[in-house]
Amino acid sequence: MELKSFQKLFQMTKVINSQFEMSEILQVFVDAIAGEITQADLVGFFLKQPDGTFQGYKGNKLPVDITELLIDPREDEFVRDILRNQASDYISDTSIDLRLDQSKRQLLKIKSILGIPVIVENDVFGLVFVHDFGKPMNITQEQMEVTEAFVNMASVAIRNIRMFEQRQLLMEKQQLLLDATKALSESLSVKDVLNTFFHYMRKASGSKDIGIHLYNEKEHTIEPYQLSSENVTVDEWKVKHREVKLTIENDRLLYEVITQKKSAAIEDVYADPRPNHKAFVSFDIRSIMVFPLVAKGSVYGVVAIPSIGKPRKYEASILEFCQSISDATATALSNAQHTETLDHSVNERSIELQHANFKLEGLVRELEHLNELKSDFIATLSHELRTPITAVKGSVDILSKGILGGLNDSQKDLLDIASKSIERLLDQVNELLDFAKMENGKFELVYTEADFKEIIKESVHIVQSLINKKKLILVVESDAETDTIVSVDKQRILQILLNLLSNAIKFTPPMGVITIKSIFEETVLTVEVHDSGIGIPYEKQKNIFTKFYQANNQINGTGLGLAISKQLIELHGGRIWFESTEGQGSVFKFTLPKGEE
Repeated sequence: MELKSFQKLFQMTKVINSQFEMSEILQVFVDAIAGEITQADLVGFFLKQPDGTFQGYKGNKLPVDITELLIDPREDEFVRDILRNQASDYISDTSIDLRLDQSKRQLLKIKSILGIPVIVENDVFGLVFVHDFGKPMNITQEQMEVTEAFVNMASVAIRNIRMFEQRQLLMEKQQLLLDATKALSESLSVKDVLNTFFHYMRKASGSKDIGIHLYNEKEHTIEPYQLSSENVTVDEWKVKHREVKLTIENDRLLYEVITQKKSAAIEDVYADPRPNHKAFVSFDIRSIMVFPLVAKGSVYGVVAIPSIGKPRKYEASILEFCQSISDATATALSNAQHTETLDHSVNERSIELQHANFKLEGLVRELEHLNELKSDFIATLSHELRTPITAVKGSVDILSKGILGGLNDSQKDLLDIASKSIERLLDQVNELLDFAKMENGKFELVYTEADFKEIIKESVHIVQSLINKKKLILVVESDAETDTIVSVDKQRILQILLNLLSNAIKFTPPMGVITIKSIFEETVLTVEVHDSGIGIPYEKQKNIFTKFYQANNQINGTGLGLAISKQLIELHGGRIWFESTEGQGSVFKFTLPKGEE
């Protein structure tokens, strides 16, 4: 090859490599071959199509529009030889060598022709044809070689551009996937997730028909959920689905996608036995991609991307890309559905609780009213009862003293029993009256300075006859050298001590021991009443200070003594508690501030 030819080749290569668009490169390519290398009338580049034909793409100056020309190797032996050998071929006289498609020979008045394949990555990317119009070509062997070398250089440039475009496409896909994942993670509602999914899946798949179906694991059915389409409405789509009623039993394609958790792509659904052909005819589907929606290890739905009306070929990269979008969507959609279901349940429960609260508030108001009526009734009843009881007590006392005449022993005994019963009844009425006052908030303490030792001594004196009668031992322990003056309501503290002592006496068997301890500290007085009685069963201890509760129903009383004592101690600013073991006795303790609160 002469130096001049090398220079031409080098210059043309620089020009080609300076271009970045395929169309521009191929135009420079055909113009250079025609004007600088072969001086031929006509140079055309034909681009290979998916069906194996070659479509006119670029030419220097043809008498017809090259984009309207189509070369079919099945009708052109000359082209078949070039493709089979992947090498250049030359017909010097088309009237003798008849391999060329005669219709093309006559249309372009081809007398001789040079055909060169453009090989990119071991595959024929396109074909270049060089010829004169209406006359034989006077092309030299050197021109052929330079043209072939130039085609090879163009092949390298085309390959580089394709690699660049593929890298760009990969980067765009990666960015699209990142954008989709970010947008899905920020979509909190089902509606937002679906809108985001359809937006990015349309870009990823290049399709405007995308359907999401949910899988009913119990029924094995595929239920239509949401659709994005320009060919059918959501309502029409759901009606057709109800007519077909897809299950994994009547559609092997869906069975494989769901059970094997893998995507599938079918270019001709009617040539594949797996899909439900009846359903595909109903929707006019020719090709389809199907992707499982997997969340927490289970398939809960599928994404179907059909090609309506015409078949479509699917590249593996498209399948992988769409699967990535589906995977990101599956988790986001599952979480949004779960959240909305939970929110719905919470809202329903809140409404139920609100209604229940309204009812409860009504019941509380009713109970408060009834409690007021009860307290008023108890107070009125207690007040009304105390007057006649006091009158009866006075009458009994007059009779007992013999003012109205002497009494025999039997009559004295009967009056003594009546007097004690009246005393007990009066105590109970007084308890009820105290309770009613406390419930109504009308109870007030009357503070005085008192010697607590004297209060203890008075309480012991009152119960001494009961102690003696039951043959109990009563022990009083106190800090003798400590100041025992306290500011309290003396009568109420005496009432508390009598209540605790009475209970200790009731529940302590004969010959038992009852101990009263008083511990005086700087600001606090602690009182303890110990007994060696029957103790309180564990299961009853929680109710000891409850109003009207009696640990032992065989003992007479109102069940208010300890409840009132607790309220009285708390009104003084103190607290009360107890310790008890069944069969070993109990100790009740309470504290009181030494000064008035």
